[in-house]
Amino acid sequence: MALFPIHHLADAASEGLAVLYQGRIIEANRPLLSCIGTSLQNFPALRDILPGALKASPDNSYRPGVLRTLEGQTLHVQFRLTPLRRPDQDCLALAIMFPHAMAALFEASALDTATSLCGKDEFRKSLAALFGNGTIRQPAGILLHANINRFHTISERYGTLVAGQVLTELGQRLRTFLTDDCIIARLDNDEFGIFCPFPYAHPAQATRWAQIIRDVFHTTLSVAGHRIHVTASIGCCVIPFDTYRFETACHYAELALNEARRLQSSDWVRFNPVMQADIQHRSELEHDLQRALETNQFFLEFQPLICLKTNTVECVEALLRWQHPVKGVISPNEFIPIAEESGLIVPIGRWVLLEACAQASRLPEHIRVAVNISAVQFLHDDMYAAVIQTLFQTGLAANRLELELTESIFLDAVQRNLETMSKIRALGVKIVMDDFGIGFSSLNYLRSFPFDRIKIDRSFIRDMLNDPQAESIVSAIMTLGHAMSMEVVAEGVETAAQLDMLRHTSCSTAQGFLMGRPAPLADLTALPGMNG
Repeated sequence: MALFPIHHLADAASEGLAVLYQGRIIEANRPLLSCIGTSLQNFPALRDILPGALKASPDNSYRPGVLRTLEGQTLHVQFRLTPLRRPDQDCLALAIMFPHAMAALFEASALDTATSLCGKDEFRKSLAALFGNGTIRQPAGILLHANINRFHTISERYGTLVAGQVLTELGQRLRTFLTDDCIIARLDNDEFGIFCPFPYAHPAQATRWAQIIRDVFHTTLSVAGHRIHVTASIGCCVIPFDTYRFETACHYAELALNEARRLQSSDWVRFNPVMQADIQHRSELEHDLQRALETNQFFLEFQPLICLKTNTVECVEALLRWQHPVKGVISPNEFIPIAEESGLIVPIGRWVLLEACAQASRLPEHIRVAVNISAVQFLHDDMYAAVIQTLFQTGLAANRLELELTESIFLDAVQRNLETMSKIRALGVKIVMDDFGIGFSSLNYLRSFPFDRIKIDRSFIRDMLNDPQAESIVSAIMTLGHAMSMEVVAEGVETAAQLDMLRHTSCSTAQGFLMGRPAPLADLTALPGMNG
């Protein structure tokens, strides 16, 4: 039987194989040549493609390294050096084990087309190869997941082409500010994964890497003639101090990212064991919320809004409450965010709208009802259809319904939201901007949409007696509102002194504990105006 040429076996190997002599590659198999993108005659110096090999001991042990191709790709590999004696020279055999099979390595899908970064599978396989899932002693590092805030808004406002260029710019910034031994990937449409190694003895370097990556993502980009301000939510976990297992680290980094999103943090958030317990708690509440909707555990309380000219009730605001069968009454501040995250806010919000209008239909005709609408509900529900259906079912006149919206509704799909609000307002329903004064673009929104009423945020009312600046802001908002033919409501009025100051302004309506606490409608019947 004829002998099979040895170089054919080398070419058939899944590893990159080479022979080194005095730091130069004098032989290489086809997989390695294809990976680097060159021929043996033009093979670059080892320091240019695998600098870590120059300092490694030829002990036949695999160690992590960064392989650079002539096309500018950076591949995270495992390599080993073995002494190789030839008759006339002492050489080294170099074996390079890629993170996964060679065929998959060079598929176009391995690299994200927008950013030229590796994709989710490549990222996970590279890290799994680097860390060995805890089976051997591993270097330390920080694993970060970064999610671009409001990326879909950028896409809708400027178009998908500009949004793609934003991703490209961010990918380039990451490569510029991070070192070659960092692993960078685009995990999802608007999410990036980054791993930055550091010496085990210097864990403080984790903070330095986190600061750099925060600054990479919090920037203003010039793209296609537009100046686009970008921010990101960032979650991280530190290996091996938080965990030494790769899969667990990915889970922890994602939990930290979710916490950063929830807090709307402008900084990074590091994993904390409390997050794991919080996830379990939130999961249980989500399950209970679904059950609450099915078994009528929700109920409404109403808080009156008083006309300052007549001292009578002109409107009642519906406030959602949850009577949990075991835990008692649960605060909306605790369960509303979970309802929004799970999508349950849509059916819950529909129930609130229907129940509030049904109860209000039994009140005197001059009293309106105000219903708070979540930004998530507004985005994912057909609010125009929901309003029409509710008015039809309850018989409530459209001019007796007010929808209270917060500024966050305008942060997503702005044009579509404005069109929906215009259609609802055309029915006769009043549109109110809640918590006015605390958002960064409130004035722009007043120019974009003719609100019927604006509610001054309670923080200004609380401080106006002792803070001249707060008093000036309240006065300015009232002047602005009336100049734009919008009624102004002061919410959070709790003292007689606050009410007295408001009576000497152009404020038309007040709401707060001083005039009435939230209560069932039956408990409000004694208030002036509630009986006709």
